[in-house]
Amino acid sequence: MPSRPLTIVAEFRIPAENRARFLELCAYDSERSVADEDGCQRFEAVSPLDDAQTIILVEVYDNEAAFETHLTTPHFKVFDAGVKELGAQLISLRKTVRVAPAA
Repeated sequence: MPSRPLTIVAEFRIPAENRARFLELCAYDSERSVADEDGCQRFEAVSPLDDAQTIILVEVYDNEAAFETHLTTPHFKVFDAGVKELGAQLISLRKTVRVAPAA
């Protein structure tokens, strides 16, 4: 049985003064992930309408191995360093799979 795509949902809390720079890092990581990683299907950043300091990354990978590969890429390392530099706080990281409708 083929593996189901893995969806990563990562929620960050961003200091207000660093939001624009954090979104630039998200855009860079997203663009490079989709363009350079065969296993990355989708990568976007979203924010609740009522909470601009919360940024949620939604990433879809072919499988767990593709996500683990993502964590070793040069563009992820730039993103990870930026998270620390900008004082972004990782609130949660969830690994999920689609359960309905059936694939």
